[in-house]
Amino acid sequence: MKISSHRFLCLIAAASLIGTPASRAVILYRTGDPGANTTAPTGDLANSGWQFEGFWGAFLGTPIAPHFFLSAAHIGQAGSVFTFQSVNYTPVKEFVDPYTDLAIWQVAETFPTCAPLYTKSDEVGKLAVVIGRGTQRGGEVDVNGNLAGWYWGASDNVERWGENIISDIVPYGPNDDLLYGTFDANGLPDEATLSVGDSGGAAFIEDNGVWKLAGIHYAVDGPFYTDSSGDGEFFGALFDSRGLYYSDGGNPPNYILISGDAPVPTGFYPTRVSSRLSWILSIIGPLNVSGNSGTPALRVH
Repeated sequence: MKISSHRFLCLIAAASLIGTPASRAVILYRTGDPGANTTAPTGDLANSGWQFEGFWGAFLGTPIAPHFFLSAAHIGQAGSVFTFQSVNYTPVKEFVDPYTDLAIWQVAETFPTCAPLYTKSDEVGKLAVVIGRGTQRGGEVDVNGNLAGWYWGASDNVERWGENIISDIVPYGPNDDLLYGTFDANGLPDEATLSVGDSGGAAFIEDNGVWKLAGIHYAVDGPFYTDSSGDGEFFGALFDSRGLYYSDGGNPPNYILISGDAPVPTGFYPTRVSSRLSWILSIIGPLNVSGNSGTPALRVH
């Protein structure tokens, strides 16, 4: 069973449902330490995207051209400035993709560097470094006496990174594809998933030794329920959701038991950049040979 084909929820929308602020950090499988993975990755993951993330209010954004950064449309104008490498930049115009949750913001000043874009369509099976400011890992989720994962935890407004393998491409509309990664118990050393507040953060994939922007965080699987009546609604980072229920979205909804012979992990959904290159380049200009925008100066639209 694949939960993603049934039900997922926008990462900021979840905040209004559970009544918690949308400004927290990526959830890790191996540790609940709130100080873990809060500085740039090193070793094989050095320069894997952390250096390209900027603060967009309580969220994140990624410079992709000298005067443009990319984030999630559903967070709107998250701040009065965009802060990148401790310097404030002034947003002057928003460009919202008519088909996806991507939004490009134009700034008046010039970024000193920007992230190259992942232009290939081979993301499935690739390692992704994911960066966000979603929740800490909360208390344990017990299902039938077994540890199934963790609730979304406390807010700390901290940027954190993790890693995951892109397992699928999920078509969400005629011109809207989502990357999909699952929270696996037997996963990577820094296996991670997302929670509310991670919206606008980035997923980076390596391409011939260069880490490139492949997705912008949009949604997660959920909510989940403790019985077939829809009681006990909650959101969590689950490596095995069997024994819980999900809604089919009907009116009135039916609550369907998650079952199976193997663990059913929950997943997360960044909006796929490679599917929307034509739209992105129509705003920022053509890419040069290094993968960065060749736009030389501020353009007024």
